[in-house]
Amino acid sequence: MRPRQRHLFLFALGLAVLGAAASACSDTQGTGTGPGGANEDAGPDAPAAVSLRIDPPATTVTLDLSGTAPAIPHRAYAKREGEPEVDVTSEVEWFVGNPALADVVGGSVSVKGLGGKSKVFATYDGVTAEASLTLTLRGDVFLPGTDASTKAAFDAATADPDPANAPAFEYPEDGVVLPANLPPIEAQWTPGGDSSVYRVRITSPDILDVTLYTTGRELAFPADVWTKIAQSSPDVAVNLAVDGLGSGMVRAGSPRSLTVASDGIDESAIYVWQSSTGSFRVLDIIKGTDVPLPTNSPALSPGQPCSGCHRISRDGKRFAYSFDGGNFNFGALSYDEAQKLYASTITPSPAVRGTYAAFNPLEEKTRPAMLFTAPDNVPQNTPGTVRLLLVNPDTNEPIPNNLAEAIGELPTAVGHATLMPDWSPGGDFVVFTAYDSNSNYVRLLGDDTVLGSIVQMSVQYMADGSFQFGTPEVLVAAPPAAGTNPDSGENNVLPSISPDGSVVSFTRANGWWSIKTQQSLINLSGRIALVRRSDKTVLELKRGASNGPDQVWSSTWSQWAPTVGKKWVWLAYASERPYGHKLTPQNSTCSLVQGQKQCKQLWITALNREKLAAGTEDPSQPAFWIPGQSLTAQYVSPQWTVAVIDSPK
Repeated sequence: MRPRQRHLFLFALGLAVLGAAASACSDTQGTGTGPGGANEDAGPDAPAAVSLRIDPPATTVTLDLSGTAPAIPHRAYAKREGEPEVDVTSEVEWFVGNPALADVVGGSVSVKGLGGKSKVFATYDGVTAEASLTLTLRGDVFLPGTDASTKAAFDAATADPDPANAPAFEYPEDGVVLPANLPPIEAQWTPGGDSSVYRVRITSPDILDVTLYTTGRELAFPADVWTKIAQSSPDVAVNLAVDGLGSGMVRAGSPRSLTVASDGIDESAIYVWQSSTGSFRVLDIIKGTDVPLPTNSPALSPGQPCSGCHRISRDGKRFAYSFDGGNFNFGALSYDEAQKLYASTITPSPAVRGTYAAFNPLEEKTRPAMLFTAPDNVPQNTPGTVRLLLVNPDTNEPIPNNLAEAIGELPTAVGHATLMPDWSPGGDFVVFTAYDSNSNYVRLLGDDTVLGSIVQMSVQYMADGSFQFGTPEVLVAAPPAAGTNPDSGENNVLPSISPDGSVVSFTRANGWWSIKTQQSLINLSGRIALVRRSDKTVLELKRGASNGPDQVWSSTWSQWAPTVGKKWVWLAYASERPYGHKLTPQNSTCSLVQGQKQCKQLWITALNREKLAAGTEDPSQPAFWIPGQSLTAQYVSPQWTVAVIDSPK
């Protein structure tokens, strides 16, 4: 045999051979050609051309849900010009394009229990051949109250000619995109006539055909089955269908699509205000847990009057909040690693009033700093203003800065009342809401706004320990016409900066937010929008975070996942959107206030990164409900940061 450069070739081929580029190395499926071919001029002394093929050139295997299957043998054959074909199975380098699906040793392919498509490759004398491998995962799952006779009854039934009797999905929403590591979701649907048993089927051509049988109107996918489904068809929409069975007839519902992304959610946590109890909770999305914020602050002990308007630092180690409702006593916490809790640094008192803070993300390189909202202490709906202050979050001592001068450069039409700051991950700019407090007196300074605009300012840490802010720039301005009618004019509030700093999300509402006077109904017109900083293009998330068909879902408080994926970035928000039939305006049992329609809960939408970067197309996908929430509680302001507390056992 001639010398073979197999290892060098494999290294040079790299990841390219796993995709379309690999096909370019082959004459036909299962074969390849090497040195001396038609496209090479190696001279008269060059070795004769060699061709390589794999037998079988294509294999399709059906796996049951156990995932086991006999090894699949492959053989490799090489042929040189003028020489007979020889079996080189033991001499080639074997590998699988998608190692998540299978391994190959000596041509013997061992599957890993998932559905999917891949290639089996063999390399010999600088030549690579390929064969296709298709694995179809198929099986039935019988949940309590069902068995093989249930499947037989469906197979024997006739089709119901009346489409009105068909069950219809209530959750998940059509087209939803879920993170790879999200716990199994729970599908929910309408009754479907007099149906007493249902089958839920997930299919993807040649990849998946899994059917689950149940007697209920909801189905929590078993964890092992969900994992196989998610890993078999990443980033590909699968078909989700539900059929009912009653009176000897099958009622076939309309299918929905569902995609489990290859991108997952990072190890992070959502620190949320449970407004129905006036307390802070920590949600672990992946583990589906909901625990109290661990703290030694007496102000946050069980039974305290009320806490809210909280903000968390991007590293998850600092926490600021307002205490005791309308007084806005302001407090701050810092995570204590030894005690595994958030320890009090600024104790709430009437001497310090504030809301909505943002923390310097570069405090280890520069100095700790907290930008927060300081309101005048005036009665509701009376003249006064609100301003941003910069202090040390451990001592509340002022830090030298030029904030007042910089904000004074804002146009009069925008207004000089400033609140709701966010500090960029890179530490180089801040965003906030601005409005004209001279023209309209909001219900509660520090908490409410009207005709708000989204503003950004650069920020720089100076050698003398001060922070210098640049000229403010309006990213999203309330339209001039809005000023003629503040009761319905566009109001842009609660900005939040994306992990890469390129986009700012915010809540857009019509009229006063959140209420005009203490007796007013809550403004339910909130929806989530984005502004791209590079060109100031505004995108309303009509698919993923709309205000619903009746304009009463009150979608607010958007917050980004701490990191981005390859294709998707995740955005959480609070909303009164229904969660299937389990949480609707008709069955909300939490304490509703001032015109609310149902309990507010937390949702997440996937945002397409390419659409975020350019164009005007809505980048959002239909939202999914965050697991672990109590359906009898209200959740708002999902502050999403790096997780620092130990996960509950």
